[in-house]
Amino acid sequence: MSNRTARRLAVPAALALTLGLTLTACADGSGDDGAPAGDATTSAGATDDTTTDDTTPDDGGAAEDTSPSASAEPEHRTAAGLLAIATAEKKAGGTAFAIDDPDRDNTWEVDVATGTISIEVEVSADGTEVVRTQEDDLDADDRRALADATFSLTQAIERTVATSGGDLDDAELDEDDGRYHWSVTVLVDGVETDYRVGTQDGKVVQERDDD
Repeated sequence: MSNRTARRLAVPAALALTLGLTLTACADGSGDDGAPAGDATTSAGATDDTTTDDTTPDDGGAAEDTSPSASAEPEHRTAAGLLAIATAEKKAGGTAFAIDDPDRDNTWEVDVATGTISIEVEVSADGTEVVRTQEDDLDADDRRALADATFSLTQAIERTVATSGGDLDDAELDEDDGRYHWSVTVLVDGVETDYRVGTQDGKVVQERDDD
């Protein structure tokens, strides 16, 4: 073999040896700095180790309703009577002009004017429930008096009770010598006392016996 041929064979062999060493180094997983690739720590891995507080403060649930009950029974007779008037007016759709006490049959009897009709509405003793209704004709003079009145039956009762310190017994639209007024009877220390209340000015005057 000639020297030229030997040199040609030696060069490829040297290249093959160099390439083999390079591939071996890459297969070992070493980087340029010599640190194993598997030792690298990513920021995503650090994030996965954190925990979040998923607890929420206890709000105690819905707020408790401490408002007074709308169906609470009235504390005394006057309150029950006034409630009975409101109940009767709502039922009949008119204006109350008389109320009688519940002593006889344990119901208030409230007369309500609506147009040319008078509707008697019986209301439970506590003033909350309608028991019965009955229609009748309404006197023309009573209709005019009610139309002219600026002071209602309810207002007459409230003012009389405040003036006398008593409790409601009964009340009605009344007439004396062609002049109309509210006649209100209250119980003061168990004694019936009559008052007259103006339908225009609401003036309260105690009735006196002539004798």
